Amino acid sequence: MPSPWFQIPNLISLSRIVLIPFVGYFLAQGDDRSTLVCAVLLIVAGVTDGLDGYLARRLNQVSRLGIALDPVADKIFAGALVVLLILYRDFPLWLAAAIVGRDLLILVAGLVLLRGKEMVVPSNITGKYTFFVIALLLGSYTINFQFGIWLTTLFTVVLLILSTAIYVRVFNRVRVGKAAPVFRDKPVYKFMRIGALVAGSAVFVYKLLLDLFWLRWLF
Repeated sequence: MPSPWFQIPNLISLSRIVLIPFVGYFLAQGDDRSTLVCAVLLIVAGVTDGLDGYLARRLNQVSRLGIALDPVADKIFAGALVVLLILYRDFPLWLAAAIVGRDLLILVAGLVLLRGKEMVVPSNITGKYTFFVIALLLGSYTINFQFGIWLTTLFTVVLLILSTAIYVRVFNRVRVGKAAPVFRDKPVYKFMRIGALVAGSAVFVYKLLLDLFWLRWLF
């Protein structure tokens, strides 16, 4: 079996970090074509976020490195993009502080609490949804999609609070020597979560297509 660093799922996770300078370059250009390239790169990053875990399970390459690398790559990519959007898209500082501050708090707390222990706290399902919504938020700022900015800002704030609370609970258990809680996805919660995701995504895509339609007629 290859070294964990060279396993396909972990290379895919690392690819999100590799994309950062390319996103920064095209975001700095400011023209429509560069903005489109940025949007495509964000979509690629979002696809890799789901693909790495899927391939790890399918290829039987789930590893301690992969479990830790996946959320770290998410946080590095999101944090770097937030900084770029502050520079080039007037991203609000309070929201940037909330996103980056939460991620730094999780990373620092994880390093302190798990230092010397033979365990890794995996990303939870709420953290995955938080990253997905933040990706839509950052994408909305990238293409100046005003309705998307409003909608995803609302969901981002709610999910940041919820996911932070879950991580705090996990870290408190680890701090007192208990095992991290095992996530059990109850059918009713899964149904509600998927329903909210589908409904929100449908509205987001509808408004985005509507805006693109009007832009096409304007130009």
